[in-house]
Amino acid sequence: MKNVLLVSLLLLLVSCGTPTPAVEPSPTTQTNAAEEPTVVVADVAPTAAPAEPAAVPAEPAAVRVFEIDSAQSSAAYAVEEIFFSDNRLFTAVGVTNAVEGAFEVTSNRKPSGKVTRIRVDLRTLKSDSPRRDNAIRRQWLESDKYPYADFVSTNALNLPESYTEGAQVTFTLVGDMTVRDVTNPVEWTVVGTLQGNTVTGEAKTVIKMSDFGFAAPDIGGVLKAEDEVALTVTFVAAEK
Repeated sequence: MKNVLLVSLLLLLVSCGTPTPAVEPSPTTQTNAAEEPTVVVADVAPTAAPAEPAAVPAEPAAVRVFEIDSAQSSAAYAVEEIFFSDNRLFTAVGVTNAVEGAFEVTSNRKPSGKVTRIRVDLRTLKSDSPRRDNAIRRQWLESDKYPYADFVSTNALNLPESYTEGAQVTFTLVGDMTVRDVTNPVEWTVVGTLQGNTVTGEAKTVIKMSDFGFAAPDIGGVLKAEDEVALTVTFVAAEK
């Protein structure tokens, strides 16, 4: 019994006298992984495309007005006549200087043209035969009643892309011609030259008398004229 108590006492002393070593907490091992830098993406406005250079305004068209000089200009008709007595073909030609009118020329390298008016006094047409002239005035053209032939253009076709002063230009002038109060479309072939302040040229076309409401001259047993008439206007025009 004494031995048991003695052993118990010794065990108690040992347990009380020898402190249990404190277990230090293991230091937490932190893995210092290489941290990637944080990239901050800013809102960047889209880069504007470089501005195109401002368009250079086109050079304004230079409009020049020319007036026909009657003293240096003429209008003429040519029509074929058949004389029955000897079956002879003859070309009757009538001419007048009573031509007036004006037109515009636009020449900012590419030419264009606009005829404002061309007027011919039909009463003044003269051929080699006064008898013919009087008959045309009284019976066919009736120029005492309808004294004028008028032409006004509506378009100019086949003009060149560029123009050099002094060069000859050929183009088609489209417009309306009025004779005896009858108006029909007519196309003229025009050849002209601009030199300094003067335009010179010639315009030609062919019409039918029947298209303008009158028959070709027909003097029974003497002669008969063709229906087609060739018209020519030769002009000199000075800048106004």
